[in-house]
Amino acid sequence: MDQLRTLLVLDDSKIFLEDFESLMKNFFTVLTAMTDKEAFEILSHKKVDVMLLDLMLGDGQSGLNVLKQVKDEMPDFPVIMLTSHASVESAVESMRLGAYHYIPKSPKIEELKTLVEKALAQRELKRDYELLREEVQRVSGRIVGATPSIERVFESIQRVSMTDVTVLITGESGTGKELVAREIHAASKRSQRVFVAVNCASLVKELIESELFGHQKGSFTGATQTKPGKFELADGGTIFLDEIAELDIHLQVKLLRVLQEREIDRVGGASPIPVNVRVIAATNRDLTAMTEQGEFRQDLFYRLNVYPIVLPPLREHKEDIPLLVEHILKRFGKDLNKSEITVDPVALDCMLQYHWPGNVRELENVIQRALLLSAGGVITLEHLPKEIGGGESVVSSGLSLPEVEKNARDSAARLVIYRYLEQTNWNIKESAKLLGIPEKTLYDKCSRLGIKLQKKNSS
Repeated sequence: MDQLRTLLVLDDSKIFLEDFESLMKNFFTVLTAMTDKEAFEILSHKKVDVMLLDLMLGDGQSGLNVLKQVKDEMPDFPVIMLTSHASVESAVESMRLGAYHYIPKSPKIEELKTLVEKALAQRELKRDYELLREEVQRVSGRIVGATPSIERVFESIQRVSMTDVTVLITGESGTGKELVAREIHAASKRSQRVFVAVNCASLVKELIESELFGHQKGSFTGATQTKPGKFELADGGTIFLDEIAELDIHLQVKLLRVLQEREIDRVGGASPIPVNVRVIAATNRDLTAMTEQGEFRQDLFYRLNVYPIVLPPLREHKEDIPLLVEHILKRFGKDLNKSEITVDPVALDCMLQYHWPGNVRELENVIQRALLLSAGGVITLEHLPKEIGGGESVVSSGLSLPEVEKNARDSAARLVIYRYLEQTNWNIKESAKLLGIPEKTLYDKCSRLGIKLQKKNSS
């Protein structure tokens, strides 16, 4: 059974509060307050979904003043005004101050349920928009590859996305750890909820606890408003904690508690707040060695490492470079109005020979740079950095002309074969037919060119 939404009702009439609670108790969890002081005490101690606020409180106090104070402290918190003395002026003023809606003091149950859900949906949309705006500068994409090591990553994603267990993704910088996390989220039952990415290494040390877990107004200098943290924003969805090894011991203890108890403590908060979040963590460091050296808590490591996924460096699956290059060209070429651009076989071969210390991220940067430099429809050696083979380095490579020509032919053949294999879902018979060669010849070429044939996908 779904958990009931929690309403906080502020009204100066004890009889009204008792009647309201009796009427609504089967549909909502109802908390009541007769003064603004009681209301704010509840808000600071308990998780409340929506507040219902009487427009006219006792002793001549206006509910509008309370509304203003609530919205000053919690701008996104939904407040619905209640009144038995409706007026156009008060309705306009309450909406101007940030009230979600304005209803009579004796609302129909179904209407109130609908209104509450709409208010919460609007708040969720606002939060999603803010998170999207934060992510807009991030590079989007998908995992690309057909080698056995990448196939194993695909299989791991498919297997773990069906569950809700915590995942630890390890691999060198630039191997695509966030892409894997996003793929897991997209294939999971949480895919319709928010994905929140947090780079633990980029957060200001003094504010990281507040960023992750939120804070109450006045809990520290500069805390002018109550603010939910990343875990609250990710409620119902997935939180991705990149560079998890950079968390200091103090924060590791707090994160361990979140994983164990499924609740967070805001900075300055009086009571824990339950959260329903799937945690995916990532690091480019050796957490096992860090635990042995006392730099990372062993109990937290075990909590995070429920399902490990190891991403291989690009130098260990260079056969995927032609596919990756084609994918990157499509992504970035479209933005630069260069969607038809190709890569010269000699340039591609230089990419295949390079060791790629920056992995796929470095490859993306190289292709983006080459797209900007190329005036025609082909990326050539002159558009590549010297360390990869561009510029003067190709002259000093020591290769003879026949060797350069052979490498170029092999690179071109490798790219064409990859394209047809991917197009036919790795069906050898169909690929050989499209290439105009016997199946045995295709097998021989794949062996000579280092193309590791994959099993035909069942989908």
